[in-house]
Amino acid sequence: MIEEKERNEIIEEAINKAVEKTLLMIPEVIGNLMSSHAALHKINTKFYADYPEFKDRKDVVANVVEMIEGKNPLADYQTILEKAVPEIRQRVLTMKSLDMKNVNPTPNRDLKGLDILEAERPDNPHGEI
Repeated sequence: MIEEKERNEIIEEAINKAVEKTLLMIPEVIGNLMSSHAALHKINTKFYADYPEFKDRKDVVANVVEMIEGKNPLADYQTILEKAVPEIRQRVLTMKSLDMKNVNPTPNRDLKGLDILEAERPDNPHGEI
């Protein structure tokens, strides 16, 4: 059986080797991150050059890209951007058609015209209220 002192020395040596190995890998990791960032920046620059109408709607682009990426987690970034273009166009058109200046401050809360209040009807699909 090993003594406590020997055991601690072995553990300390293992920790020191692990720390040293980790520190030696930092330049490689940072290099990979920088190269990945540069590649994504190049793709984004080309994307906005190809679709200049999206430059002012980066919020919509980011939202749609995140949604498509969530649905296709294994797809590469270029494919995700290609799939996002029609959805981005659709959302931008929808947002242009919205009137954000003339908003009715009091919504219509009259439910008399809706058949959800007629719970006694046997053919009521909404169930009992």
